Amino acid sequence: MKGQNKTLALITGTNTKLLSLCILLLRCTVGIILFMVGTGKVFGWFGGHGMQATIQAFARSGFAPPLIYLSMFTEFIGGFLFMIGFLTRPAAVPVIINMLVATLSMMPHGFLMGFADFPFSILVSSVIILLAGPMKYSLDSIFFRSK
Repeated sequence: MKGQNKTLALITGTNTKLLSLCILLLRCTVGIILFMVGTGKVFGWFGGHGMQATIQAFARSGFAPPLIYLSMFTEFIGGFLFMIGFLTRPAAVPVIINMLVATLSMMPHGFLMGFADFPFSILVSSVIILLAGPMKYSLDSIFFRSK
């Protein structure tokens, strides 16, 4: 009977001891994606087209240059902050707004095939990061831990 309870708990239970590790993995995954996309837009790294090409492409979609700069640097800086877990919740807010706009602006092209599904996934992940916070494995935890 005890073996069945342990098996059932393993299958259906929540391992609260691993939540900090789970959030670290989510933060790093989302952070790496945002950082790579953002640096591709800003610097042309990782196969990106660079700032001028990004501005031209977004302008054709009707976005004003100040909003384009804001979007590029939100991804670049927000991704880096997610990875290191520094100012995590403040960084999550502009990322969420940016991904909400991206999701809504891509929706007319379809949800699947990398159009709205990709920014929507980053949006939902960023909401989870905002709600959970950076947790134990972060610079926020080191610098802002209440004694």
